[in-house]
Amino acid sequence: METKNKKVVPKKRGRPPGSKSQKGRGHLRIIDIERALKATGGFITYAAKKLNCSYQNIRKRIDSSPRLQQALIEINESSLDFSEHSLFQQIKDGNTAATLFHLKCKGKDRGYVEKQQIETKTITEAQPVKVVIEVEDGRKG
Repeated sequence: METKNKKVVPKKRGRPPGSKSQKGRGHLRIIDIERALKATGGFITYAAKKLNCSYQNIRKRIDSSPRLQQALIEINESSLDFSEHSLFQQIKDGNTAATLFHLKCKGKDRGYVEKQQIETKTITEAQPVKVVIEVEDGRKG
């Protein structure tokens, strides 16, 4: 009986052909980081905890990815929009502190600035001052 020699080829694991390699990137994908940033309001520390990795890892990925940089900008802009909306609601409700805060921030060109006045007194006669210096070994000089 004749035996045929068949080669056993192990199955390849990993990404399908044509997909981008993420060498040195661990298991994190850009889409995963983007989703974590959105879920945590753009707080990198919380996104890192959510993804079970370090802050530095996420920061490096953001710095090297225009997509993540843009996502973080959009998340932060959305957060500012939310805060401004809340502030304007408080102004509409008659909150004086909110109104003053808005005027101090946005009304500078119209003269709404907070000024601090410092008063000083002139000393007519020099007053003697006693200075005590302590040395590390406890001696006074």
